[in-house]
Amino acid sequence: MRSYPTLLVDEAADALIATCPEGRVQFWNRGAADIFGYSSDEATGRLLTELTVPDDRQDEEHALIAQTRQSGLATIETVRRRKDSSLLYLHVTIRALHHGDGSIDCFVRSETDVTRYRVLRESRLVEARYRDLLESMPDAILILNDTGRIVLVNARAEAIFASSRNELVGELIERLLPERYRDAHVGHRLKYFMQPRAREMGAGLELYGLRKNGEEFPVEIALSPLRTDESVMVVSAIRDITDRKKAEQKFRALLESAPDAMVIVNRSGHIVLVNTQTEKLFGYPRTELLGRPVDILVPDRFQDRHVENRLRYFSEPKLRPMGAGLELYGRRKDGSEFPVEISLSPLETEDGILVGSSIRDITDRKHFERALREKNIELERASQAKDTFLATMSHELRTPLNAIIGFTGTLLMQLPGPLTVEQEKQLRTVQGSARHLLSLINDLLDLAKIESGKVHLELHPVNLQDVVEEIFGVLRPAAERKGLTLALELPTEPLTIRTDRRSLSQILLNLTNNAIKFTERGDVRLAISRQWNNDRMCTSFSVIDTGIGIREEDQATLFEAFTKIGSDTRRSSESTGLGLHLSRKLAELLGGTIYFESVYGRGSRFTLELRQ
Repeated sequence: MRSYPTLLVDEAADALIATCPEGRVQFWNRGAADIFGYSSDEATGRLLTELTVPDDRQDEEHALIAQTRQSGLATIETVRRRKDSSLLYLHVTIRALHHGDGSIDCFVRSETDVTRYRVLRESRLVEARYRDLLESMPDAILILNDTGRIVLVNARAEAIFASSRNELVGELIERLLPERYRDAHVGHRLKYFMQPRAREMGAGLELYGLRKNGEEFPVEIALSPLRTDESVMVVSAIRDITDRKKAEQKFRALLESAPDAMVIVNRSGHIVLVNTQTEKLFGYPRTELLGRPVDILVPDRFQDRHVENRLRYFSEPKLRPMGAGLELYGRRKDGSEFPVEISLSPLETEDGILVGSSIRDITDRKHFERALREKNIELERASQAKDTFLATMSHELRTPLNAIIGFTGTLLMQLPGPLTVEQEKQLRTVQGSARHLLSLINDLLDLAKIESGKVHLELHPVNLQDVVEEIFGVLRPAAERKGLTLALELPTEPLTIRTDRRSLSQILLNLTNNAIKFTERGDVRLAISRQWNNDRMCTSFSVIDTGIGIREEDQATLFEAFTKIGSDTRRSSESTGLGLHLSRKLAELLGGTIYFESVYGRGSRFTLELRQ
């Protein structure tokens, strides 16, 4: 059975330690094992300074031993380290035991854990000074002492960690971290207290807090040293960024769903976020883009200009849509260049203004535009060749045709001598065919001029009654030969508009001539009216006939070139198929339009409308 003195020493709650003069452990009771975490076997024979004394307290320990050597006794309240690297406050008493000759036999130490009392004392001191200030803070605030224990918290800290003040004060800060981070955090904390300095929120670390119920949540933490009379403490401001993380996840999902490459850049020109389309377009994996200057995506010859443009944009950030008229190029990882369009959008964040760039590869479009330009050049050359051909051939063809028409007319007048009935019939066929061919040539020449933009309009005030009466006089003989009534419906007051008389006459002549040509009985009327349409005065010229009308299936193509009205072969052959097409083209040049209404078998109504 052990003696009572031995039992009391072994079972004492305080750490009772004996070391040789060189500082190696000779005795280590159960209290020491409980406080420091080392068993007696682990501690015996080792230097006490290696076991329990933090690096920044080594000089203090040496001074304490020196004092004990000199006076035989020394006492101090200090910080010591456990096996798990956590720190605690101890009240340390050291006594020197001597041999008979006066030399030191050993040092006997009694070390009492006063961490709890120290924390409570510090808590009262800090609370008296800073309580009101801390409660006014929007973030959770924890004040830690140099052993990493919580000295003071505000109400916001109680809320986000779901723990009361009494549950938090005195606990190690690692209790509020997920277990997987705790060991590493102890090292970070010790290193911080060796060189305490202010550290702002969002220092690029992925940090998480732990609530009482075991729920983890993302946080940002700012640190600031707080110096007191007794020690240095740390003020930790903690912000729950759960909502921001959710918003960021939604934003990242939005970026990933974008069809274009998306690159987010900060004010210094470094890439902070990209989507998968960016990786595919530029050939870089995401890890090689994040944190790199955005200039790596720009060809070398544009580098200087790009830096200037970026700085200018950040000075006045605003939305810039795609296709802003700039010739832009991107550069892939392999050094190849390609044309791009870029839109820019300023993004306001807690970290300041960022710029979102939407980048679109327009290589295929550029190839298409180049091919289109080349095709347009070919078409322009073909059009010029056509115009030259038509102008030349129309002159070359009209000269002999006019001669044929003239000589045929002379023969039909029987000036050279009498004709037989068959001869007269054949000559009239020749004359009709020549006139039809001449009309076709004239229409082709007019069409070529319109499509090449060479029609010159001479706009003057034109008396409309004079124009329609002139047309009436020209076409009345043709109407009378068919037994048709040709009528005019004119306003009582004179009407004058500013237009090109020749083009107007040609349109009305074509429309009226068509009406006479495709009407077998009844009448053809040419009417003029004037009315307001959408706050603009419009003059309408309507040609109404009682002819064969136009089938519904033919109406969609009526104004196309070389489309002939009617199904009768003989009558269709009398038309060039260009009259209505030319008339609509001329109407558009005059700022007007032509539309029609027709019922097959009952007649048609064609209207030219000119807006003033």
